[in-house]
Amino acid sequence: MLGKLFGVEEVKAELQEAREDIQVLEHKLELKEKSIKQLENAVRILEENIKSLLDENDQLKARPDHFGRSSRASGEHMRLLKMYQCNQLSYQEIADKMTEYTGEKWSKSTVHYLLTKS
Repeated sequence: MLGKLFGVEEVKAELQEAREDIQVLEHKLELKEKSIKQLENAVRILEENIKSLLDENDQLKARPDHFGRSSRASGEHMRLLKMYQCNQLSYQEIADKMTEYTGEKWSKSTVHYLLTKS
C-alpha cells in the first residue's frame, strides 16, 4: 500500500517503457552501423576504381606514340577540308566555312596544318 502512495508502480512502468525504448534505439543503431559499413565498403571500392583509372590514364599518357594533344578534326572534318581545298578555296575561306559548319573557331593556320599533315 505504501508503494502505491509513493508511485512505485508508475515508476516501474516508466522504467519498463524506457528499457523498451532503449532496445528499439539499440536495434536502430545496429541497422545504421550495418548501413554505414556497407557504404564504407562501396566508397573503398570506388576509391580503388578511381586509383586504377588514374594509373591507367598515366600509363596511356606515357606511351611514346601519344605526344601532344589529340586532334579535334574528325574524319568528316578532314573530308570537308580536302573537298574545300579541291574547290580552290583559300585557307582563310576554308577556316570560315569550317567555323560556320562546326560552330567552333577555326584558324587558317589550323586548316593549313591539317591539310599539309594529311
